[in-house]
Amino acid sequence: MKNISEKLKDARQRLGFSQEYVANCLGIGRSAITQIELGNRKITSDEIQKFCQLYHVSADYLLNQESLESKQVVFARGFEELNENDQQEILNLIAFKKSMAGL
Repeated sequence: MKNISEKLKDARQRLGFSQEYVANCLGIGRSAITQIELGNRKITSDEIQKFCQLYHVSADYLLNQESLESKQVVFARGFEELNENDQQEILNLIAFKKSMAGL
């Protein structure tokens, strides 16, 4: 079972982000990221929220034993970020796939 420090490091590496990049995005020093990932520095609630947004994970995942977010949650977040035309294309594709599968 991974702790928050390990989850943060894993998420950063999974996304291919450097510690420097994450530090710049969060507005803290790179050494702070290192200390957080080593479990030597506590994380503020504001930082947790920023990590969640940057890494596309939930606070429940970081703070609890929840596994990485489901495909549905990731899809929903990505869908919300699309413009209206792109959203409609996705909905059309879903309808087409369902009709082909007889659903």
